[in-house]
Amino acid sequence: MTAPTRSETVRGVATVTLDSPQNRNAFSQALLTSLRDDLQAAIDDPAVRVIVLTNTGTTFSAGADLKEDARSLPKGALTFGDIVDLVDRGPKPVVGRIAGHGAGAGAVLAAACDIAIAADTARLGITEVRLGIAPVPVAAMMAHRMGRRELFEAFLAADMMPAARAAELGMINLAVPADELDATVARYVDALVKGAPEALATTKTALQAMADGGVAANVAYGAHHAGALRSEEAREGVEAFLQKRPPAWIPAE
Repeated sequence: MTAPTRSETVRGVATVTLDSPQNRNAFSQALLTSLRDDLQAAIDDPAVRVIVLTNTGTTFSAGADLKEDARSLPKGALTFGDIVDLVDRGPKPVVGRIAGHGAGAGAVLAAACDIAIAADTARLGITEVRLGIAPVPVAAMMAHRMGRRELFEAFLAADMMPAARAAELGMINLAVPADELDATVARYVDALVKGAPEALATTKTALQAMADGGVAANVAYGAHHAGALRSEEAREGVEAFLQKRPPAWIPAE
């Protein structure tokens, strides 16, 4: 049986693909498990610097697999929240290449990526209330990523909106013409690969903590991590700049 996701690593970039188009990449237990395994492998692989999350087919993800009986799943089965936690709190930057529609949890997964670029032909929407579901756990995942009015529009109106509107609401970074999607994603990936691994990981963790905390907590957090300015990576970065050469962490051609 073909796995519902697949992963390929090239020059420090792991591309994890939702590959169950016949099911519109819905989050069945099988897909969640396969996606968790691919993401965790990329996080654990020291050669991987950036993770790109994308899809085959016309749908990034239709969200929860409504045909799967949640009551039949074993205790401790994976949840969508486990996947968002890996993407959101994992130390490596995750770039969403959103090459299709995203509904419900599919839209949230796109939004959970650190940087998300969608084709302007895609539509995104958090549609649970139209199914009689109050998506409170999902809202908790999104509250630090969007403003109050934007959250209310996305969660209460529950429209499948054009990618351009999703970008205006802060769900994704950009909506670009479909024929420019790969080049735009590549531009961001190339920029991220130039960052030092530990510096990227520390900064991502810090940004996450700052999004969750207030001003005083953020100042204290920054003071606690002041030593990062004197790290081995920092020394190598300064030396490389002065010597006009690439730093050691940039993958070789």
